[in-house]
Amino acid sequence: MGGRARDLVALLRPHQWVKNLLVFIPLVFAHPPERWGDYALPVMLAFLAFCLVASSVYILNDVADREADRLHPVKSRRPIPRGAVSVEQAVLLAAFLLVAGISVAEAVSGRLLVVVLLYFANNLLYSFWLRNIPLLDVFSVAVGFLLRVYAGAVAVAVPVSVYLFLTVFFLALFFALGKRRHELLLLPEQASHHRKVLRMYTVYYLDQLMLISATLALVVYTLYTIQHAHPGMIYTVPVAVFGIFRYYHLTHNLNRGEPSDDLLTDPWILAAGAVYGGVVLWSLWRG
Repeated sequence: MGGRARDLVALLRPHQWVKNLLVFIPLVFAHPPERWGDYALPVMLAFLAFCLVASSVYILNDVADREADRLHPVKSRRPIPRGAVSVEQAVLLAAFLLVAGISVAEAVSGRLLVVVLLYFANNLLYSFWLRNIPLLDVFSVAVGFLLRVYAGAVAVAVPVSVYLFLTVFFLALFFALGKRRHELLLLPEQASHHRKVLRMYTVYYLDQLMLISATLALVVYTLYTIQHAHPGMIYTVPVAVFGIFRYYHLTHNLNRGEPSDDLLTDPWILAAGAVYGGVVLWSLWRG
């Protein structure tokens, strides 16, 4: 792949698409395995729609943040901050991806289209307003994760349970706060220049919010597994606890905390994810 093509692919941030796997959660937990094939196509199309729209949002964010990103030791390597892709080219690509994503969503259902549009609107609010307001910035990130879950529920025609709603919300807050903490430590002198909201956060404050979010996520998830129709789901709780503890260890002891990187590269988190998936499948298939 040539350098030009690599830069365009980098703009899409395909490694971030793993977040969109949340659209599969309602299918996995609301329908028995023998019914998964019936809903495979609409869920995969919902996943595709979110990938396309999310990539358009990432590009628009890069355009808006290009000056601040030049101060960041990692983000300065992105195509737009280093001048490999012009602003005009990036905006055209973002527009194409947005139209494509909306078209895919509309092909599935009008309700999915509404969810996708809400996701895009939330990201616009975040990019141009909410990201500069403490707490609302991380709440907006959490809403983005919730909308992915609702998209999956719309695709398979099931309601989102209260337990799932709260678990995803608290877990998303936990990771978003960990990312803020990482940014604060990564750029101790220039943090507020890169992201204005960081001047209103402290490491201690973020630590406390992370503890609260992690505790609430685990409590609600544990209650969910107790109430679940498949009793074997309770065995996923220790695995979930280990995964959250491991991320907390990365942020507090190893000077890491970028969720999109750590959740895909840390061997212990990957192993926990594999074990979690195995236990879920075992629980669902045994009835």
